[in-house]
Amino acid sequence: MTTLNDPNEYWAIEYRRDGIERKTVIYASTLMTALALFNGNEATSGFPTTIRATYGYPINGQRYTFELDGRYAVPHRV
Repeated sequence: MTTLNDPNEYWAIEYRRDGIERKTVIYASTLMTALALFNGNEATSGFPTTIRATYGYPINGQRYTFELDGRYAVPHRV
């Protein structure tokens, strides 16, 4: 059974800060939880950015990618 703390379930979030592309990994089961953690973290909040979030769960190898035009925009599956 998967829980919020399942180490196999993660979101890789790509964003841009100060003109530099960066990437962070957040261990969460849903996109909204991952974005809430991303937006609430002091190191990744407080600046405008576009976001590309990729869900990874290595057991079944399935990948889902979403893009957001802004920090609080509507996610669109790519």
